[in-house]
Amino acid sequence: MRPVQFVLILLMLGVLMLYFSRLRSGLLDRVAVLLFSMLGIAMIVAPDWTSTVAHMVGVGRGVDLFFYLAIVAFAFSTLILYSKIRELEGSITQLVRQLAIERVQDPRVPGQGGNEPGE
Repeated sequence: MRPVQFVLILLMLGVLMLYFSRLRSGLLDRVAVLLFSMLGIAMIVAPDWTSTVAHMVGVGRGVDLFFYLAIVAFAFSTLILYSKIRELEGSITQLVRQLAIERVQDPRVPGQGGNEPGE
């Protein structure tokens, strides 16, 4: 095993442990991260395997296949994050509207202005 492989495996395991210890996620997310990590370690340990798989699917090199898959994964995760941001924006908008409705003051009722002494 080459020194770079050892370092990459340690980094991969470190990121995996950080994910499981610090980030809360659903079971499906945890399983997906675990599977991708195992696949990554397999690609580090046996780089010739990636070239074999790349040739089977019609890609020239294993590195190219990895980058193609990484681009697709990046696009997918970007779309997921974008949808979560939109969902959060919608929730914040609803909360602000609800607070505005609850805190509306009736100008016909004296004492609601907050400018009177004793308030």
